[in-house]
Amino acid sequence: MLLYANGDSHTASWSYVDVIGENFGTKVINDAIGGSSNTSIIRRTKKFLRDTTPDLIIIGWSTWEREEWEHEGQFYNVNSSGHDILPMTLQLKYKNWVLKQTQKTLNKKSRYWHTKIFKFHQEIEHIPHVFFNCMYDFFGTRYQYPWKNCYIGPYENDLSFYHWLTASGCKTDNWYHFKQDGHRLWADYLQKYIKENKII
Repeated sequence: MLLYANGDSHTASWSYVDVIGENFGTKVINDAIGGSSNTSIIRRTKKFLRDTTPDLIIIGWSTWEREEWEHEGQFYNVNSSGHDILPMTLQLKYKNWVLKQTQKTLNKKSRYWHTKIFKFHQEIEHIPHVFFNCMYDFFGTRYQYPWKNCYIGPYENDLSFYHWLTASGCKTDNWYHFKQDGHRLWADYLQKYIKENKII
């Protein structure tokens, strides 16, 4: 059995994915990258799926405002945490990008990703998969897509990774990252969800 995971820093490095892999006794490929945008997550997942079909895909979606910029053949994840990794030629573009981030633009991006992720869900419908939001639900959306059992709380912020673990009493560091107890708790929650909904 092969488990493929993708996401941002909440999934990267040692995380709930490793716990699930141990409990299921399965090989794990964790493709998550800290600071990742959803564009990057989808692009890299599609690239992986060209040659390999895993038994299960788990993706923790990032925040809606993040973007991926291609520059001279390289991809850069752009987020509000800073621009140190960006080449100097993109510094001004980044500053302008930050200034344009408002609640109105966030609502628009939430709606955009709502549709984009649903289309991706349809593309991989033949592969068992579980999606969840790391920080936000799809706020500002006008309708709800039929995700079946493949998305945990897409329209319920309380069921996002961060808010669910915070409500469960888990603490984060200054970068909103949970420690091992939080990741083990989320792994238990995901495993129960997978079994109860017969994902695999």
